[in-house]
Amino acid sequence: MTSRRLIAALAFMALGTGAAFADTCLAAYTETVEPVVSRKCAACHNDRSPGSGVSFQKGSGYDYLVNVASEELPSMPRVTPGDSENSYLAHKILGTHEDVGGSGSKMPPSGRLRDNEVEAILAWINNCPAAE
Repeated sequence: MTSRRLIAALAFMALGTGAAFADTCLAAYTETVEPVVSRKCAACHNDRSPGSGVSFQKGSGYDYLVNVASEELPSMPRVTPGDSENSYLAHKILGTHEDVGGSGSKMPPSGRLRDNEVEAILAWINNCPAAE
């Protein structure tokens, strides 16, 4: 486990509930996930791409993801904090989105994510506590 992931995991365990959890989830996203999606996803998913549904430009991705219904599968949020199995983003990057009733292509369609990048995104989702 990298030191960044260890620090993020310890921070999740140390904090209380509510706003502190949301702040920790955002901080972990900014530290571990945003660099990946900025490099691998923002070329297609950005504020200038109408119809993409989500923007991964630096500083905007989190608000498009956490507890926001997916456009391809509205019954499933893009990210359900603490639950990658119920997070459409996880299914899109794993290529299991059609298995849960979604549509479209696996993401990213080109420029495959490395295993450690997928693991970082899934770890963020699973360690991101739900706000109470």
